[in-house]
Amino acid sequence: MAGKILTGPRIVTALVALAVAIALFFALRTPAIEVEAGEVSRGPLVVTVGDLGETRVRDLYVVSAPVSGEMERVPLKPGAPLVPGRTVLARIVPADPAPLDARSLAEARANVRAAEAQLAAARARVSTARANAVATDRTFARIADLAGRGFASRAQLDEARAARDSGRAAVSESVNMAEAAVEALAAANAALIVPGSGGAGRGAVAVTSPVPGYVLTVPQESARVVLAGTPIVEVGDPERLEIVSDLLSSDAVQVRPGAPVEIDAWGGDRPLRGRVRLVEPFGFTKFSALGVEEQRVNVIIDFAEPRATFERLGHGYRADVRIATWAARDVLRVPISALFRSGPDWALFVIQDGSARLRKVKIGHINDTFGEVEAGLKAGDRVILHPGDKVADGVEVKGSN
Repeated sequence: MAGKILTGPRIVTALVALAVAIALFFALRTPAIEVEAGEVSRGPLVVTVGDLGETRVRDLYVVSAPVSGEMERVPLKPGAPLVPGRTVLARIVPADPAPLDARSLAEARANVRAAEAQLAAARARVSTARANAVATDRTFARIADLAGRGFASRAQLDEARAARDSGRAAVSESVNMAEAAVEALAAANAALIVPGSGGAGRGAVAVTSPVPGYVLTVPQESARVVLAGTPIVEVGDPERLEIVSDLLSSDAVQVRPGAPVEIDAWGGDRPLRGRVRLVEPFGFTKFSALGVEEQRVNVIIDFAEPRATFERLGHGYRADVRIATWAARDVLRVPISALFRSGPDWALFVIQDGSARLRKVKIGHINDTFGEVEAGLKAGDRVILHPGDKVADGVEVKGSN
């Protein structure tokens, strides 16, 4: 039987049908999704808690005014060196008296007049006592002369002697009362002293530094009236620095004294090492920038490097601190950007034979970069990082590192 001959129209029809079939294949075919891939590996893992920290002088002294009065202008500036017991931080002189209103002025003048009258009376009593003393001295002299010649009894002599001694004592008493009246008059006149009358002879209290170091802050340099206990300056030694960080109480319970600390963003070219010295045993309430009430706990950190490595740091500088709460040198770890929640479990997508496969895994400790793999993965497995909505189980993917 003779074979069919393919004519020109049949060949064209066959080619068109083939082209349509190829076009439909590529149109209906789902292309592989481009994804970012990571790898499960073994290595060290450190879990940290962190927050902002602030440097401070370990032993900070707030020097306050020991007495009330007028404080002269503080002569020192922040950074001035201090010698204990010699460097004068401030001088305080007694304040001027308060001005008198009409009633107080009238009372003060009346008190002066009363004191003047009492002084005059006291001086009159002095004159009377001296006259009596002269009379008793003369009487005693006559009685003594008569007793010597036998014309006066022993009792009369004793009586005259007692009268003489009593008169002399009365003179002494009246003189003392007159002196007291003089002082009372001076006190009454003192109530009339007006402000601005001068401070000649007034005592000044020099406030000196209690410790060596430097002036850190001066709340107010200008001269002013201060009360006892008013802060004047803050002093300390910036060579002895520490860092305080107020952590959330839920983070602070994970921190132990002696834990290593990484101090970053302090202005240097590399992070510094530190160590936790103290987790304070009490917390306090603090409001965040969004107005959320938080319970915070201060954690005190010592630098674990020579002072020369951070010599530009001073009191009140800011830094970021990361405190290690758990560490291991060799664990199976997976990038946390591959993990997501699937119900109560952790899950991720593993790349197998060019397709994404959903897999649930058991994760232990987690930090900002890796999670500790306890089950479900092995070293070398490739996982999808930041899986999007298009990634699903069985979808063809094309991973790039």
